[in-house]
Amino acid sequence: MSEKLTWDEIKKKYDGEWVELVDFDWDETEADPQSGVVRVHSKDKKEFHQLILDRPDCEAAIVYVGDVFPEQSNHIFSANLHQYASSRK
Repeated sequence: MSEKLTWDEIKKKYDGEWVELVDFDWDETEADPQSGVVRVHSKDKKEFHQLILDRPDCEAAIVYVGDVFPEQSNHIFSANLHQYASSRK
């Protein structure tokens, strides 16, 4: 398995990509994880979702690394939406 990276390292290495994090540390009160192991990544959302379906994991977090909306956007996200648990093993 790959090494655990800090969020700053993940942002630098995977900017503009979808990533699946396993073995992650994510405080529910924070918008971003503190760290995690990147298991799957892709710039293409459709390809990314196919890759994670092909390799299910018990507990993972899906994150888009980069700006989702331009500055001055009025979008609000819930911190409770960033994690998922797969029922497949």
